[in-house]
Amino acid sequence: MRLVIDPHILRSLHRSELRKKILFYLHEIYPSSTYLSEIARIVRSDPSNVKGALVGMGNRYNGDSSLVYLGLVEEITHNGFRYYRLTEHGKKVVEFLKTYQSYYSRFM
Repeated sequence: MRLVIDPHILRSLHRSELRKKILFYLHEIYPSSTYLSEIARIVRSDPSNVKGALVGMGNRYNGDSSLVYLGLVEEITHNGFRYYRLTEHGKKVVEFLKTYQSYYSRFM
């Protein structure tokens, strides 16, 4: 079955390297979840930027383009802590992006 991806998702990911890094990291540890500071450490970014990419943050990061809003990542609250995990749809999108990037790199 062919995967249909909302063009807004592709646009959001092409506009932010950080969103892509976070998504690819969560794909590597799938189905495990992790917390914001750990993601920030791995992708080498500030935790506030990572939070913006995950859930949006005021005027700096558009919430409509955030990974949680797009349904690629889910936020899990457990014992008062927030964890983030790739959704099944997010996993399919990452797998598509890996083939998509190798396909389009032939033309660049």
